[in-house]
Amino acid sequence: MVERVVVGPWKTNCYIYSSTKKECIIIDPGGSESEIASRVDVLNMVPVGIALTHGHVDHLAALGKLRDSYAARGYKLPIAISPLDRRFLGTGGRETHRENLEFLGLDEMSFFGVDADELPKADVRLKEGDRVFDMDLVVLETPGHTPGSVCLYAEKEGILFSGDTIFFDGVGRSDLSGGSEKNLRESIQKKIAVLPPETRVFPGHGPFTSVEREKRGNIYLKGMPQVPVPVVQRSPLIAQRQAAAAAAQKALAPAPRSASAGKRSPGSPSAARKLAGKRPAASGKKPLRKRSASKPGRTAIRPPARTVKTSTKKPAGQDRAKRPPAKPVRGKRPVAVKKGSASRPPRRNPAQATRSTKAPGAGRKPPR
Repeated sequence: MVERVVVGPWKTNCYIYSSTKKECIIIDPGGSESEIASRVDVLNMVPVGIALTHGHVDHLAALGKLRDSYAARGYKLPIAISPLDRRFLGTGGRETHRENLEFLGLDEMSFFGVDADELPKADVRLKEGDRVFDMDLVVLETPGHTPGSVCLYAEKEGILFSGDTIFFDGVGRSDLSGGSEKNLRESIQKKIAVLPPETRVFPGHGPFTSVEREKRGNIYLKGMPQVPVPVVQRSPLIAQRQAAAAAAQKALAPAPRSASAGKRSPGSPSAARKLAGKRPAASGKKPLRKRSASKPGRTAIRPPARTVKTSTKKPAGQDRAKRPPAKPVRGKRPVAVKKGSASRPPRRNPAQATRSTKAPGAGRKPPR
């Protein structure tokens, strides 16, 4: 389950992710802690922790207030971040954010507010291949946007939370403190481009996308040079998926054509179709009868061909005169049929329609 809440002045995507029925993880709470908490309550979920894809202010501005609000309700939410970005949290974290915001010409009050306290410290360190809060999310280290940028990958669901590493038709910026364009390119090429094409990507800003779509339409991925170095992942699931994909691609590769590739061998399908059209050579043996497909073990004998008899009847009316007249029924008078009343039934006397009460044969004349 993935639920998105757009928060903060920079429209950051905060995600609520769950692979169970009751527990969930909050990813990148960049602002509006009350809106995030109310969305979790609507989903009837219990948060077990907060995961950060990196340490920039627009992804953790509501961290302190969100943690305190759940602590007042009796829930302790541990915070997980890469150790390379721990300088954005705890003592000195506000100063680090102030420097980055001054570089961009912004004020920290627009993110933290006036009465903001010091940012809390990290409780869990995210490293390559680690699982996040015992859920099916695996950490992929993708430095470049920041030294400790990570992506969270759920292989079973085919989901990737990319943070600010890659977006729909774009990639993260690398001109802030600690950023590196070279590391960003290598991270995208080695960790994201090798994922299955159908993997859905949930970025830190903007609409959703997929690995296949970005490899086809993202100009930053098109211009990246291909690195021949094999990718080594700590996660065994990802390594198995890459090995299976390589084996399938090798099996589907076309075989090299030889000099005699243009000639057709007798055993080729086209040669078999030609041979199937020829009649067998004449021999003294009788041809085998075909077996029936519906009843194995019995032979299907074709019935003899039916002969169509031509009709020798004369047109109606020609032999009507030669037919003998119909014999009258004994004891009954023939009914005279008037002209034009052939289709009408003969009229009967109502007295004759009643059943006779005489004994059978009474009233008849004795034979002469």
